[in-house]
Amino acid sequence: MRIPNENLLGTTFLYPLPDKIGRAWPALRQEYRGITGSTANLPYTGLLTVLRATGYTCADLYPASKTDPPKFLATSRPLNPDDLHAAIVLWEQALLQTDGDQFSFAYQSEIADLIASTTPEETSLWEHFTRTGACIDAPGWAWRAASWAIANQLASQPWQIDGKTVRFRPDLANCLQVWDTDLLWTNTWGAAYGDGDTTETIGEEDPAWKTRIHYATLRLEVAVKSHPGLNAPVATIQPRVSRLSNTLKSARTAWFAPRAADGPLLKLQLGGRGEHTHLDHTTRLALDAWTRLHGESVFPRADDETEFLAPHACDLAGQPGALRALISFSGTFSLGKGVGMHTRRELARHTSTALGQPLLRTHHVAGRPFGSRRTTTEGRDSVLLDDPRLSKIIAAAGREHLRFLVLYRRQSERTRMQRLLAYHFNRPDLAAAGMPENKVVPLTDHVEAYLQPADELLRHGDHHAQRPALARQLEGLDAPEGTRLLALCETEYDAKAWARQRRASRKPDATVTDPYELDAKPHASRELARLGVLTEFLTPHKPGRRNPRKKARKITTALDQLGSELAGDHRGHMAVADLHRTAGLVHPRLTDALAYGPHGLKEPLVHVGLHLREQRGRRRGPATEHPRLIWTLVALAPRPEGLWRTLAYLPDEQSPGGSWLDYATANTLHRSRRLPDGRRRDAQLPRSIDRALWDLGAYAGTATGYIVYVSGDQARSIWPLLANRHLGRAPGPDGTLDGRPALPGFALPADHRPRAVLRVTAGSDHVASPALVERLDYTDETSVETHEGKLATGLFQMESTTNTFILCNLPQQYIGSSRYARAGEKYSRWASTSAAEQAETWYSHTATEISVLHAPDDHAPLTYGLAAARLCDHALHWNHRTRYPAPIHLGIQMDKNHWEYRRTVDADSEVED
Repeated sequence: MRIPNENLLGTTFLYPLPDKIGRAWPALRQEYRGITGSTANLPYTGLLTVLRATGYTCADLYPASKTDPPKFLATSRPLNPDDLHAAIVLWEQALLQTDGDQFSFAYQSEIADLIASTTPEETSLWEHFTRTGACIDAPGWAWRAASWAIANQLASQPWQIDGKTVRFRPDLANCLQVWDTDLLWTNTWGAAYGDGDTTETIGEEDPAWKTRIHYATLRLEVAVKSHPGLNAPVATIQPRVSRLSNTLKSARTAWFAPRAADGPLLKLQLGGRGEHTHLDHTTRLALDAWTRLHGESVFPRADDETEFLAPHACDLAGQPGALRALISFSGTFSLGKGVGMHTRRELARHTSTALGQPLLRTHHVAGRPFGSRRTTTEGRDSVLLDDPRLSKIIAAAGREHLRFLVLYRRQSERTRMQRLLAYHFNRPDLAAAGMPENKVVPLTDHVEAYLQPADELLRHGDHHAQRPALARQLEGLDAPEGTRLLALCETEYDAKAWARQRRASRKPDATVTDPYELDAKPHASRELARLGVLTEFLTPHKPGRRNPRKKARKITTALDQLGSELAGDHRGHMAVADLHRTAGLVHPRLTDALAYGPHGLKEPLVHVGLHLREQRGRRRGPATEHPRLIWTLVALAPRPEGLWRTLAYLPDEQSPGGSWLDYATANTLHRSRRLPDGRRRDAQLPRSIDRALWDLGAYAGTATGYIVYVSGDQARSIWPLLANRHLGRAPGPDGTLDGRPALPGFALPADHRPRAVLRVTAGSDHVASPALVERLDYTDETSVETHEGKLATGLFQMESTTNTFILCNLPQQYIGSSRYARAGEKYSRWASTSAAEQAETWYSHTATEISVLHAPDDHAPLTYGLAAARLCDHALHWNHRTRYPAPIHLGIQMDKNHWEYRRTVDADSEVED
């Protein structure tokens, strides 16, 4: 919801630090570095944690710097000078590693004397927000203070839902949490999965695990942030299901409730794994000061010599108490994710009432019919594969023929892959008669298969040094010129078993090896790519139960019969579809989808997607790494007869340049080498991207221009106009803003710049998701009635803006026909009496934000926003909408398919929704 004035934010207190802090701060930092060997600034986050918990306030030192001292302290309420002085004194002794029995409030601290003697100035928090044309801006501390104010107002108002009175307790990170143990959600494995033995399913050897109670709670992430096109701050509240752990071992986040019933929760950060779990350095400093200031210990460490937590301190079994931890790894849990749409609706109403403000609104601007979408028949894309232009589609992708190498270890998987190819390419006769090994088998006039065993190449183990020679020994690699080589490979992978073995390998006395060190997939993928082969790995098929609600398809042909037999092999069908995506096949229906309706794109344009990801290097262990910077540019270029060519830009390894290649060739070369080193702040990055956009002109074909879609998650800091605070500003004639290129391609001459630039952001952390749906019924020409709806699909325009849109859709789960597909539609988890339902994921709407940052003055932004929506809704090789437009999605998949791909955040993801 919008925050239109200062009434909701209140005031803030600023403590201007005296000039002498410029001498005392470096002196203390020098002493700290000499003791710890650190090269960073003083870790004052621990001090702020203590100040927030002690004063029940938001507290920030600003500006944050890696070298210079801060200029002022900002708090939401005035601090007692004695408490402020004591907190700084204890924090300073803690960071200087003073022995515990030597801590003293009489310690002489110049920094404490200087800060505690400062008289705060009370000002309106609203005064620190600045309207910047099409958006609003504020320093980081002001956003956090505003979030603190909103969170505390919500915490003061109990919430009535499904006969429950729910109270929230704030923590020091501006989040709210249901702490009352009577309102925690509970479930057991046995109750969730019936009377069957679940030991193998969940990977636990203790049978008592099935009856052990597990807990989860509702947590609200509260944040005040800017929103494109709105000149007021926006408060966002994201509900999460936080699953609680029964141990601190390997946890990353924990909370501690002080004895004071109205005190905020202390949020603790931990590191290490297993027996080596320890407090984060900043958290340890904060707790050292907190314990001595309040005489309230959170938990003891193992001894005075180590930072590791004592075994008894890690045990959180039983009913949750004052110390609780978030379960640290993604895996099966007896309670599902998501809170459901009913909870979201009721929470939206409660928030609006508690804050006295209306919710942020959007209005529907485009219907759902985006033209011809991808459809399948029992998993088969008959529209693409039965099209008489298939040979031209393959040629547009860069080759004249496709050859599928079918590599297997077991005869059962050989038969499975043979039947899949026979089905998709309409050759049921080959499924019945079989395909010979080590021989080219035509599937169509332009597609062929080549089956052969590859046991040693595909077998997991530590014989990685032998895999290059094993790959070269494969037959079928000597294909005629103009043939694209694709490999469908068998692999063995059990996610739960591998996770169990991986955890066991990390124990100090481990006798097993991390299964990922023995994994054949990354090595086989790399070696085959070096031979010009793109691979897709297929895990064994585990038949599931047939959905009794699904109507049986009428069987009239041999192809129908084969499709019915393969109907449940969803992984197999998607593996074949993914090979089509990797090969760069694009059906001509994309032309109709983009041009559909009065706001469609009628002229041919190249659609370019920019994906960027920074991957942290490994800083510990025998093999350290530098950070990796991965950026991909993928272009969909129109061709004659409505065909499309997929291109990808491949940067050179040793020079700033690069080349546009067809998507499959670029994928092959990308997988054949390591990910490049780099960081987002590298000055060469925007220049390299502009160079690539300049070179794109040679491949534009019949296009009259190009559109750039930018994934907004990690690119906002590189180009000024991608950041909300600069929206509405006009770049100079040279395309720069504050001395930097304003947007991708803006450093080029005007006639080579993109026709439009759009920022596309997906994910609930950044995007406002729908909660309440209202429908208008026009009863006659003068009266309108409003009633509540439950579904919101299509493109919506944000209120008060002309260039910001939200693409809403339903998750795949909802449109399915499983028993709990619509869990949470009419009641909350508190009202659910089914243990099996509690174990399921509860649905909510998905959302993608589309911001048109640049477009011709005489063109409506809706035209380009709708094009982005259709490129999401019209997935090339997937039955449902993708999170990003097709060019970005292709770049993301190109990145994920690399054998060195790793999540940007290296730590295990914490289990919540």
